[in-house]
Amino acid sequence: MSVITKMKEQQIKMQGKSVSIDLEKQLEKIIKGTRRYFWDKGPLSPQRDKYVIIERVLEFGSEDEVDIILNYYGTESIKEVVRESRELSPRTVNYFVLLLRLSRRETRCFSDVSPRIWQPY
Repeated sequence: MSVITKMKEQQIKMQGKSVSIDLEKQLEKIIKGTRRYFWDKGPLSPQRDKYVIIERVLEFGSEDEVDIILNYYGTESIKEVVRESRELSPRTVNYFVLLLRLSRRETRCFSDVSPRIWQPY
């Protein structure tokens, strides 16, 4: 985890509810303020659309935005998206596999789930 994430975890332990409210505001700011990530989506709900939000922020977001979703949704939700997403690039998946200590073989991106239709000669 990054230094920013560790600092935020300490703040969460010290401040309790006020930090969770702050995280909700920061997440809303990401959803509504950065339409470039969600230009093809209508109004998003943080709970209903969490998979899409996590996916887009992992792929296109800044380090601060990734830290916000890590703190808001938790590591397990992020791991689930990294394992199952078809939309994340191999570069992004590889980065988060290293960061979250996952196996590359666990991910859809690097598994042989979809064999080639045309085999090369």
